[in-house]
Amino acid sequence: MRHVAILGSTGSIGTSTLDVVAAHPDRLTVAAMAAGVNRDLFRAQCERYRPQCVSLARPEDAAWLASELSYRPTVLHGMDGLMACALQAGGDTVVAAVVGAAGLASVEAALRSGRRVCVANKESLVVGGALMRQALEQGGGELLPVDSEHCALHQLLAGRAQADVREIRITASGGPFRDWDLERIMGATVQQALNHPTWKMGPKITIDSATLMNKGLEVIEASVLFGLDADRIQVTVHPQSQVHAMAGFQDGTYQLQVCANDMKLPIQYALLYPDRLPGPVPPYDWNLARAWTFAPPDPARFPCLPLAYGALRAGGTAPAILNAANEEAVGAFLAGAIGFWQIQACVAEVLAGIPAEPAHTLEQVMDTDRRSRAAAAHWIRQHPV
Repeated sequence: MRHVAILGSTGSIGTSTLDVVAAHPDRLTVAAMAAGVNRDLFRAQCERYRPQCVSLARPEDAAWLASELSYRPTVLHGMDGLMACALQAGGDTVVAAVVGAAGLASVEAALRSGRRVCVANKESLVVGGALMRQALEQGGGELLPVDSEHCALHQLLAGRAQADVREIRITASGGPFRDWDLERIMGATVQQALNHPTWKMGPKITIDSATLMNKGLEVIEASVLFGLDADRIQVTVHPQSQVHAMAGFQDGTYQLQVCANDMKLPIQYALLYPDRLPGPVPPYDWNLARAWTFAPPDPARFPCLPLAYGALRAGGTAPAILNAANEEAVGAFLAGAIGFWQIQACVAEVLAGIPAEPAHTLEQVMDTDRRSRAAAAHWIRQHPV
């Protein structure tokens, strides 16, 4: 039995994780849960799964929850509550699905404590990759990816000698603008950018998919997870989103990982690894007629992807600078403060203006994050629509 702490239980990853838990009551139980401000859904989750440690972002919501629940768990709030849930006594597995830099400290602490961490918090690996690897090595736990592409790579590379691997490829749907010309992309509206052809996701990650920054961040994640340099990690546009990743070997052959477009599959893989059991997602149906297409991404139309590669090659705090500037720029675009094409311009300017340094501590990385956000906010104010 795995005793799971879910950090970010009311988001899409968190709710899918609870579906997986419900499908395997003999293998999985919820020890702790943390969420943001969706207190009504969180209360319903607590009543169903009855974790012994729970936390919400705001103290007033935590007080409300304590008065509303029919049982008496430990009720906490804020960053301290998030950390307490991650390190709940008796817990052995953490699903890290808190969005943004807020999840870094809890992921590092969980890794350092020797737990299995199923990481869906992209920032943990992009912003603090070297620190997370260090915490993993010191704690002796496990780090398993929940992203569909990285979960696919984990399956393809498990047990393989790194010397046998020539390259890995993660696939990209191409987003809503994959067939648009450059002039049309430059004038894209928020509504157009949010109209993803394959996945239903939150607004920030949907915009990242439209710019291909999401794939750039995943390239950095793949480097952290699998120890490969930028030249051995490639991106292939695959609009059908059925092949999630590929591994190319020294003899010229490739293996591909295929499954349905459902995040419950990588979540279940990470929670139950190395076991494979029937779950809440039906098996892939090979009797349905289908066609797959593959193409290289166009860096001229999607410059965020080469910006991410540049940050990976620069190393140190460069990915933290990239991530922070991108978050600020995407937020400004969603608010109507800048245009779509200005997202990449803002990120490029901030990357050029803040020198990358070797990353030694979480405090240093978070300081870089703050300085990068301030620089991006300044750029945004100077370039209104």
